[in-house]
Amino acid sequence: MPGAERLVGETTRTPPGIGAPRAVWTVTGSDPRAWSAREEARRLVYEERTAHLVWNPLTGDVVQILAATRRARLPLGSTDQYGLHLDHGHEGRVCVAVAVVSEAPFTDGPMHGLAPILTWLDSWDVERVWPAGPPGAEGAKAADAARVWARGGHFGHDQVPGSSAKGPGRLDTARLLSVGLSTTGPPDGPRVPPEPRRSAMT
Repeated sequence: MPGAERLVGETTRTPPGIGAPRAVWTVTGSDPRAWSAREEARRLVYEERTAHLVWNPLTGDVVQILAATRRARLPLGSTDQYGLHLDHGHEGRVCVAVAVVSEAPFTDGPMHGLAPILTWLDSWDVERVWPAGPPGAEGAKAADAARVWARGGHFGHDQVPGSSAKGPGRLDTARLLSVGLSTTGPPDGPRVPPEPRRSAMT
């Protein structure tokens, strides 16, 4: 990702996935005033729970641990279907995990440095939609979670099929996904994100 600090977190190659690209948003459970993105990234590497990006929304700092084409070691969610154990973090052409340094729903405060993250996700064809509805809401884990997950787009950690995560809380998904969109088109027309050059690590 352009502008992100690098921290090597995983060198083992992972098999390519198939299906719609996805981004999964989670929180670290730590105070962004006290913990930097780099400190939290190092902790996740040490605990072998690597995400792709670690972002501090107060400072705007972003640390990239994994290339978009690698699979996160942070447990996202898994289910058993038809006698098979499915790790849903291994699905999709990319499944990018973004760990936000926060204790609470981070859309309630400043979100410095968000636009480059969304632009990078756009470049990997992660559609700016939230098909499961805002995370943290009652009924977020509906019986058809797998069908909704198959659509791709953006999800909260608690919305991944089989997830036991409590975060990221009740995000304002409209505010989150609108950051950095172009408004140069017709007033009532669609807002189209730019088409940046794609690279797994940059």
